Amino acid sequence: MGYDDVMGMAAQIAFYALLGLFPFMIFVLSVISIFPLAQGLQPRLLEELQTQMPPEAAQYVTDIVIGILPNANQGLLSFGLLAGLWGSSMSIGALITTINRAYNIRPRRNIVTQKILSIVLVLTLSALWLLAMVIILTGPHITQQLFQWLGMASETNRFWTNLRLPMAFMLNLTALSILYYIAPEAKQKFRWILPGAVTATVLWFVASGGFRLFLKNFAQYNKMYGSLATVIILMVWLWISGLIFLLGAEVNALMKRMESEDGPKRVRLLK
Repeated sequence: MGYDDVMGMAAQIAFYALLGLFPFMIFVLSVISIFPLAQGLQPRLLEELQTQMPPEAAQYVTDIVIGILPNANQGLLSFGLLAGLWGSSMSIGALITTINRAYNIRPRRNIVTQKILSIVLVLTLSALWLLAMVIILTGPHITQQLFQWLGMASETNRFWTNLRLPMAFMLNLTALSILYYIAPEAKQKFRWILPGAVTATVLWFVASGGFRLFLKNFAQYNKMYGSLATVIILMVWLWISGLIFLLGAEVNALMKRMESEDGPKRVRLLK
């Protein structure tokens, strides 16, 4: 991780992710808000964001996005899509560069190819995020109807609440598996993608929870940074996330290297 400058590249990822986060969320949520089930979007969005990022950062993101949405027009939506794609593709580009470093690969893709690949990955990962948002909006309604049909509905039913964490885990695992499989310029078997993807997903949930606990009990960001505290918290959380995603890539690169070294040894033993 030190040789590949993972900490520095994670900071680069956090910067570009922050640039693309707000405009792209505005665009996607504007599309979602067209549907009738999107009523009450703000509390649901805030609730879901708080399960993945610090509450202060979740509140900050929600306030900005929801505050802009009522005044959104076609030009703003178009700008949001373009700005979100640009910022997010730069963030994915930094991930691709560092993942290739982890595999000790000198990039052979030209700038245009890498930019197209970054945009394709952004759109694919965003589709997963959009799917998650649709599930959030429709899930409680569908499960309530199902339990009513089965005669098991009650106000204290926590089935959907208990289901959210496994669903979030699987969606994150799927997104990271896609990223780790497509991003590096290396021929690799898909089964070697899972160790890094599982490691990164588990560590990301643990780190996000640990960071929330740290902010609640120990951190003094408000005293140190004043009105910038929420922005700093969001940046630190994005940096931690980037660091963990790159750590998962380092794990996969190590597995790939071990497989390459064991191959000749097995051949010699057979001889």
